[in-house]
Amino acid sequence: MSTTITFAGDESGDLSFNFGKGASRYYVMAVIATTESQKVRQALADVRKELNLPTAYEFGFHGMSSAAIRQRVFQALRGADFEAWALVVDKTTLYEPLRYMKRLDFYLFFVTELLQAIPAEQREKATLILDEFGGEPDLPLEFRRYMKRRNIPRHFARVLTKRSKSEPLIQVADLIAGSVLRRDAHRDSEAFDMIRAKFRAVLEYHP
Repeated sequence: MSTTITFAGDESGDLSFNFGKGASRYYVMAVIATTESQKVRQALADVRKELNLPTAYEFGFHGMSSAAIRQRVFQALRGADFEAWALVVDKTTLYEPLRYMKRLDFYLFFVTELLQAIPAEQREKATLILDEFGGEPDLPLEFRRYMKRRNIPRHFARVLTKRSKSEPLIQVADLIAGSVLRRDAHRDSEAFDMIRAKFRAVLEYHP
């Protein structure tokens, strides 16, 4: 009997190229994979309870105001059963065609770019959950079209979009992406180092 793998993806950094007005230099796409999705969700629920946070509290790397909370969350992630992949994009190196893409196309380009790094046998018949991007109602359909346009075998049995607030696996992907962005943008690798063993690959995009 085959084991069902659930993937979840999210991003960190912004899509702006207005670097003089605070746009991030780096854009990070991250995907996690687990065969124990409920246990990974429970790991965040346990931390939420332990720290007396509201039941609706959403874990986001850049939303955690306390370094102590971040450290406890990453300790929990270190013990959770998942693996991760990340793609780092230095936006200052991108050619004009990528700089002038529509926001959704830019997002889908780097989602699909990263997914190609994940072994096909792991993607086969798996579920992929993506964060709702800009309120795009047809994101799963657009994703499938983009995969086809780029001649990337789909493999996934299901592609879903959910609000990060309601899906802890997306929150984990956000935390993973945020740790990579923090490492590269601020030369602060404390969070990244805590979950370094989870990564199967941290790739740099080269145009």
